[in-house]
Amino acid sequence: MQTSNFTYVIKQVEMALRPHFLAVCKQANLTPAQYTALSVLERRPGLTSSELARRSLVRAQTMAATIEPLLAEGLVRREQDPAHGRRMLLHLTPLGVERLAEIAPRIRAVEDLIVAELDAESRENFARYLRSARHSLDSAGPRPSGRPRPTD
Repeated sequence: MQTSNFTYVIKQVEMALRPHFLAVCKQANLTPAQYTALSVLERRPGLTSSELARRSLVRAQTMAATIEPLLAEGLVRREQDPAHGRRMLLHLTPLGVERLAEIAPRIRAVEDLIVAELDAESRENFARYLRSARHSLDSAGPRPSGRPRPTD
């Protein structure tokens, strides 16, 4: 395979994955952006809204609209940063943790579809290759768009 085909194949995978991911999110009454925000907060509790936006690959304004329904539904809570009184930190609530636990098997099922034709060793290699590709892109310097890269 020529290197120039990678972008095309990656886009094809994304397009094939998208309807499965959207269906899982819809079943959980979440938007894809809300699921992403919850899953980021699960891995990195105590982020500000702007930090969460960067890690979720959206603009701060988009994150504000994404997080409000999660706050209203009681899946996320804001807490004042004890070190910086003006900063508000976001955390999952027990209900948010529960919602992610409910959706986790369906997300794993979608992920299993991606690697269904791979044996265990190939799955590990595939995950390593994806992480390596992301590292290579992150190491290339600033994005052409000027938007910051996520750090997790």
